[in-house]
Amino acid sequence: MIAKLSNGIAKFIRENNEQAASMEVLVFSTIIVLNTVLVTFTVLVVAAFTGRLGEAAAMLFSYVLLRFFSGGMHLHTSKHCNTVSIGLFIVLLHLPIPYNDVGFYLNLVAVALVAWYAPTKDIMHLNKLGPKYTIHFKLIALMIVTANFWIASPILSLAFLAQALSLTPPAYKGAALLKGGELK
Repeated sequence: MIAKLSNGIAKFIRENNEQAASMEVLVFSTIIVLNTVLVTFTVLVVAAFTGRLGEAAAMLFSYVLLRFFSGGMHLHTSKHCNTVSIGLFIVLLHLPIPYNDVGFYLNLVAVALVAWYAPTKDIMHLNKLGPKYTIHFKLIALMIVTANFWIASPILSLAFLAQALSLTPPAYKGAALLKGGELK
């Protein structure tokens, strides 16, 4: 469904703009945008119905911000990514954890994982700054997560932990298994 819609949008852009990128680039770009819109819209709608709209917006924003600087595992199909992302955010959003008893410790684990694994090689090769700025991305990612020790939000603790877990080797192995690959 998203691929078909992306093809239609890309075709429309190519027909109406002589300077547009190649068809492949346009399709790829519109798939990313449509997937992001689908996940965000679905999570925000569910959150609005359950009275957690503000928390959902904070969770989505903080997760994406940390992911931009830390990288992380990607699932191999949009369908898997959308399903896992929507399910993950909705479940995390409704977990009743207090910050002082649980969230603080989740945040500590997230800091340790980010310090150890971030940024991933894939994110450093995708950005225009290149690998020489790895330490900068690591420090920014650490600052984002450690800011929650001051903010003290259980929702942010969950978002940061979920993102930090996507940096780990087991996350990459899980993605490979989901694709149909083998554990090495």
